[in-house]
Amino acid sequence: MLNLDYKNVFISLCIVHLLALSEGRPLRKRTVSEVQLMHDLGELKQVQERRQWLQMRLQLQGAHTGPTSWGSIGEAGRPRRRLRPEELPDLSDMTPEEIQLALNLLENLLKSKQS
Repeated sequence: MLNLDYKNVFISLCIVHLLALSEGRPLRKRTVSEVQLMHDLGELKQVQERRQWLQMRLQLQGAHTGPTSWGSIGEAGRPRRRLRPEELPDLSDMTPEEIQLALNLLENLLKSKQS
């Protein structure tokens, strides 16, 4: 029994010694694709950190950080602004005839865009 304990301790010390010698390095050489993948991952992390830093700096300076309130490009080549729900006009005072006229106009616009 005592002999078995010494064997377990000796094997454990050998494993610890081998791990200390390898210093966390891989036991085999990496392939080219693994090295390229690790390089690309490092670049991606660096770009993400740089982007986060830049956004933080822009927010601290009070600059606009992006086209969050802009829609597609209009006919004149400049961005068209999207309307927010609170900016929509109040349509509760429209009569049923006006609503039908507006729906017909929108249907005609959709048909002309499709053709």
